[in-house]
Amino acid sequence: MKQADLALYSCKAAGRGLFAMFRPAMRDEAQKRASALEVARQAVVHDWIVPFYQPKEVLLRWRHSRTGIQTPETLAPAFDDPELGIAIGSRILSCVISDMRCWLDAGLTVGRISINASSAELRRDDYAQRVLGHLRAAGIPPSQFGVEVTETVFLDHNAGNVQKALHALSEGGISIALDDFGTGYASPSHLKQFPVNVIKIDRSFVSDLAAGTGDAAIVKAVLSLGQGLGLRVIAEGIETAAQASFLRELGCDLGQGYHFGRAMPAQDVPQFIASWAPIAGQMTEGPVTRGMAPEMDA
Repeated sequence: MKQADLALYSCKAAGRGLFAMFRPAMRDEAQKRASALEVARQAVVHDWIVPFYQPKEVLLRWRHSRTGIQTPETLAPAFDDPELGIAIGSRILSCVISDMRCWLDAGLTVGRISINASSAELRRDDYAQRVLGHLRAAGIPPSQFGVEVTETVFLDHNAGNVQKALHALSEGGISIALDDFGTGYASPSHLKQFPVNVIKIDRSFVSDLAAGTGDAAIVKAVLSLGQGLGLRVIAEGIETAAQASFLRELGCDLGQGYHFGRAMPAQDVPQFIASWAPIAGQMTEGPVTRGMAPEMDA
């Protein structure tokens, strides 16, 4: 019965209308998931979840009591959990809005700050209302806030709730970005069905751009699609000046990655913004769209 249940869970995770026989690897995956969920519960209970900031987005980090700051991969299974996914998202949202309020009170110009929304959060009827309510309470204009989603949310079995939430966010003035574009199963029709303002080219198409692997053609196609639909296009994972230059030649105007700035805690953001101020000033004298501007979206 346990093996049958694991096989069933594997099918549900892969999609609808499937069947599978039990494999020993399913047991290993289930144990890893259980371990990750327990770590996530501890992280939520003890307030270990913290946001780190990088130009163009907010990144989740968590503080381990012994090993320090950790990346979110260990917690990944928790993001789709109905309770933990919402608890983690709520923690990040609260921290980010608090940080934004502090920066704005200090007179800093931070641009638009974007957070990732998990499937678990978007399945709830009140996600958009909660985000907009937090912004109103903090006195932060929705135009300074963004929500990023991956292609998989478009295929969720509660796609109706997802669509409703994204439309409510968009109508409230919040920018919607489609993250990791090209790696999932979304079709161009989803860009018409859902209110998307930004598409982000996945880092897997950027890392080998100069190697002649065909990634340049994919980037060009995405850029053409975005321009045709009136969407902003951002290249992710830019780590070198050569990549930035090559993307600029392809017609990509916006980028993010270690080349522009690494993820940092909230207390380091003011100094980072100050260090970019002279560069931003120089860019505005010419066509910013040709400068591969990092755009201080944190």
